[in-house]
Amino acid sequence: MRSTIICLASLLLSRLTFGQSVAASNFNYWYDPTNEVELQLRPVRTVDKIMVRYTLVARHGNAEKYSISWEKRASYVETSGQAITEKDSVLSVTDKTKRGFLIFDVPAKPWLLLAHVMNSNARKWTYFRLIESIYPVDGWIETTDGVITENHLTKNKEYTARSADGKPLIVSYYNTNFPPALPPFAEKEGRNERFFFHDSLFRVESGSTFLPKKEGLYLFQEDTTTARGFSYRVVKENFPKFTKIDELIPPLILITTPEEFNELSNVKGEKAKFDRVILNITGDKERAKIFMKNFFHNIELANIYFSSYKEGWKTDRGMMFLIFGLPDEVSKNSGNEIWNYKNLNTKFTFVKSGSVYDPENYVLLRDKRFNDVWLSVVDLWRKGRF
Repeated sequence: MRSTIICLASLLLSRLTFGQSVAASNFNYWYDPTNEVELQLRPVRTVDKIMVRYTLVARHGNAEKYSISWEKRASYVETSGQAITEKDSVLSVTDKTKRGFLIFDVPAKPWLLLAHVMNSNARKWTYFRLIESIYPVDGWIETTDGVITENHLTKNKEYTARSADGKPLIVSYYNTNFPPALPPFAEKEGRNERFFFHDSLFRVESGSTFLPKKEGLYLFQEDTTTARGFSYRVVKENFPKFTKIDELIPPLILITTPEEFNELSNVKGEKAKFDRVILNITGDKERAKIFMKNFFHNIELANIYFSSYKEGWKTDRGMMFLIFGLPDEVSKNSGNEIWNYKNLNTKFTFVKSGSVYDPENYVLLRDKRFNDVWLSVVDLWRKGRF
């Protein structure tokens, strides 16, 4: 009897949450590393179709126990939509991943594709992407394991590049060391780079393999005169983690004084000198350990969730995640993403501002009033208390 009641309650909860609008839902689990599942969606525009590749990641294994139901909605405020009855094509299943794709006609009007992921206990999570005819991504990178649905590739690893219609690809390589995001109280607007000057060009046939030997940004295009293509950042093998002294230093610009950061920049890889600066900042060995563990754990997560044409911690959302951690609430609508930190009584709004390098880029709306909350949280970091 008890199990029947629990089952009915789970089904009722499922129906209630499925009936919420996207605009009224909390999506903070998208960025929660303790959540048991994650779904990555990567749309691609072909000549007359939209192909949506997906990777379901089961963090505790047993990917088979998760099912995905798909739904079409006309808007972010619609509370229910039309179930997509066509089965998605499952390409591969391992213990921790399930990969597949769906194909749709190019729409006359944009609509939302919702993916409801449910486990065997009827717990569910919703992910979505906007399906639109003008989407600029027209190709992808894959390995023998399937399509890469993340935004980064690993240096010195072999990949296959494919254009949506089989045409050759021109690859623009950028060796740019992109700057980190500005603080939320900065008077300047957030950086939204729309055009870069490439360092080199090379050609790749669709379906052929290539081996990226240099770190940096790679933009793949059939026609370099258009704003269409797809990009990936090539990173070191240890990414998203930072392990070397020279990797650990740049993010510390967010919580150090100019004098402290200058001192860090001159340690020249010497761990003893690096540790001494961190100890001077935190004032205590135990606090220094706590700071290093938590700060660089957040950097790893920012790199996982927000990497695009530059490392995740350098983006606006990545910077805010690094300093403030997981938001209590994440709401999304047609153009904005809003993060709510209840204990700080503070909300941050990010505006979608995509480009060919990252169609899903978001820029923080900066305001001087964020100065106090930023400094108070940075102070907690420096005391090893965040």
